[in-house]
Amino acid sequence: MTTDGGHSAVLKAFTDATTLLGERTRFQKLVDELHRQHGQPRDTERVRVALMSLINALLKSGPAETSLEFRLHLRYELLMLGIGEVIDQLRTQHGQALEDHLDLFEMMRHEDELDLTQSSASTSDQSMDLNVDVENPSQVVEYLQRRLEHTVAFPRFLSILQHLILVPTDERHLNIWRLFDLIIQQLSIKTTLDDSNISDVDPSFNKSYDFEMDEVLTRLRTQNECERLEKELNEAKDELDQERKKVMELENRLSDIQDGMSLSSFSRVSDLSTTSSDPRQSPTPTISSIASIPPVQPPRMIPPPPPPPPPFGANPLAQTVKKKVPKPASSVRTLNWTKLANDKVKGTVWENVNEEKLYDQLDLTILCQQFAATKTESEASTATLHKRFFKPETVQSVIEPRRSQNCTIMLSKLKLSHKEIRNALLSMDEKQKLPKDMIEQMLKYIPTKEELQLIDETLSKNKTPAVLPLADRFFYEVGQIQRYEQRLQCLYTMRTFQERVEELVPYLNAVSKASTTLTSSKRLKQLLALLLAIGNYLNFGKRMGNAMGFTIGSINQVTNVRSSLKADRNLLHYIAEIIENKFPDLLRIKRELQCVFEATKFTKNEMEQEIKSLQSALCFVSAELRIHQQKLMETKKQAFINNNNNNLPEPEEKAPECSDEQDHGHDSGVETGEAPKRQSQRQKADKFIAMVSGFLREANKALNALETAHEDTQGKFTECARFFAEDASKSSPDQFFGVFTRFLNQFSDCYAMVLKEREDQERVKKQTISRTLFSRKVNRGKRDDKNKDFERLIDALQTGEIFSEDLSRLRMSVRHPKKRPTQQPAIG
Repeated sequence: MTTDGGHSAVLKAFTDATTLLGERTRFQKLVDELHRQHGQPRDTERVRVALMSLINALLKSGPAETSLEFRLHLRYELLMLGIGEVIDQLRTQHGQALEDHLDLFEMMRHEDELDLTQSSASTSDQSMDLNVDVENPSQVVEYLQRRLEHTVAFPRFLSILQHLILVPTDERHLNIWRLFDLIIQQLSIKTTLDDSNISDVDPSFNKSYDFEMDEVLTRLRTQNECERLEKELNEAKDELDQERKKVMELENRLSDIQDGMSLSSFSRVSDLSTTSSDPRQSPTPTISSIASIPPVQPPRMIPPPPPPPPPFGANPLAQTVKKKVPKPASSVRTLNWTKLANDKVKGTVWENVNEEKLYDQLDLTILCQQFAATKTESEASTATLHKRFFKPETVQSVIEPRRSQNCTIMLSKLKLSHKEIRNALLSMDEKQKLPKDMIEQMLKYIPTKEELQLIDETLSKNKTPAVLPLADRFFYEVGQIQRYEQRLQCLYTMRTFQERVEELVPYLNAVSKASTTLTSSKRLKQLLALLLAIGNYLNFGKRMGNAMGFTIGSINQVTNVRSSLKADRNLLHYIAEIIENKFPDLLRIKRELQCVFEATKFTKNEMEQEIKSLQSALCFVSAELRIHQQKLMETKKQAFINNNNNNLPEPEEKAPECSDEQDHGHDSGVETGEAPKRQSQRQKADKFIAMVSGFLREANKALNALETAHEDTQGKFTECARFFAEDASKSSPDQFFGVFTRFLNQFSDCYAMVLKEREDQERVKKQTISRTLFSRKVNRGKRDDKNKDFERLIDALQTGEIFSEDLSRLRMSVRHPKKRPTQQPAIG
């Protein structure tokens, strides 16, 4: 592969073998053989070493040697076939040679992906996250979104994703996805290889693929069908939301009946009664009694009063004339015309029209069948009665329109009737019917005193809450709950407390682990000793010389010392070279101090404020519990007094102590003259004391454990800061640990720059040596010499000699941890 055209010839052989072996993609056999066992373990090891050496050679020679994009193109093919998982499995048991090739593959992959993201970030004004896992679809899409977000190419990228959603994913449409893959591969390689002949670089692009485009286009036409179905689905969802609102209103009115509330709306159907007694004195109708009411029949009704006399000057006959229109055999549809008044017919076209004789010429039976109503007469009467009873006309909302609309939207998402919401609040959502986000929304719609007063005025006029709009009815129902706002705040605390505690635990663990790691790190001590030695040498005879130590923030000043020989070099580049040559074990310091990066994601103030907020929330709940227990005790006392019993009951439970008494404000619940029986029923359904008492017992334990962990973490951080001559009271963990993370990142960048420059210098030399050793012309030796050269090439590939420079860097930096390194002598 080191000869001219050798790399392309190897790729062509793989491409041609794909058809012969019946594979869908090239390299499939290569990955399969890498995973398979080959007889004895020794033979398996030799085959795997040969395969990995071939793979690494493909990625380090020919066009792949100079083209980052072409290397990524070949590697993505291998990753698609699962070589990443195979390498992870091979790491359990292997020899040194295979380990070198596996680590070399991973190192080259890491460096290429880092170069790609850095080159992308250099062309963007935004700071890009360079840690992108190309095997993670979510990270790849997020990276592309950040990369293209503020470019003119972003709409095209979004259109590509949107169209990909429409493509089916079953096996029948696999060719479409293969076509997408091939097109994008060729376009991406063509844009990065300048004017090179792409078929010469990768013969797979010269292969013709036979796609039945008519079949593909036919399948793609399903896009329109998908759009139509999606539109119908959205319309059905809107209709469903409307129906849910109607069902909610019906359930609320049914709950009125079950609660025994006054239903003055029955007075609207009092004409069904055969007596003229006051409907308020009659027994309250039930659902079964309503269903048993027969349809309204005119003969049984009281004769209506005579019509009023005609106005002065009007023709009395014009108002009493009744046309002879045949009665339909069944209920028919209505023609919604605008009827002229009788006194306006004179002098118009309708004055002499006699349509009654036309009925003999019409087939009224067919007319009746063609335009029959969907409901029978009895069904229509029942529906009318149902509508008049269950859906009285609603009054104007007394709530501010925008507030009422938003509250109605919230209730439609909640999908619970007012009765179910009220029961859930009384039981402190024991069955968790109220989602956490909905409880948070409900806190935004607490009824005010003024709103409740206006609602009471409306009820006093209409005698029933059934006339209230949805939002007003919700305010009315929750207004019946004593201390509704405080109860809802307690419920929100109960639902979010554990989650808030769990969010703080990673912060405590990260700071604690980082403090311990920094204090006990031998590599960090050696590095600081090296910096102290170099700093004292540079400051010899100066005011800042002869130092016994330095503040930890000074380590980020190292990059400010510029090199006199190279403008792009600084002192940290020199230190990186010294460490690589003299103290290679220190190259692992960033991996050892990885936990420090996690500790910088949190701030001390946010942590302490969150703990105080949790303490305050528990104090609020505890104080509210005492108020409910006191009210319960007073209720029991009053009950005993009413029964002429002087033995007063003791409270069953005691509220947990709270250091800070809190003012809970006025009681947002309003009692509107409830009957004692309903009050008793609500007291039995109220589980506030039982639920809150159990919650406080567990919450106090969790909070105490959190406070203990916080004190322990703070102690470790203080000790760590003192160890590095810093004052913990003047520095937060994110600031303190941020000093180390910035230095480690700078050190990694400088070391990578050193390796990159060295690699560029050695590339020409390595190419010359490779051609000298392995490139022989046909007329330049005998056959046995060529065989020896080929054997030498294979041996160099398997032993890694051809990758000596890369393997040297590998052993110094990112080798996969397996063996313990030899102990390096201490510096200071």
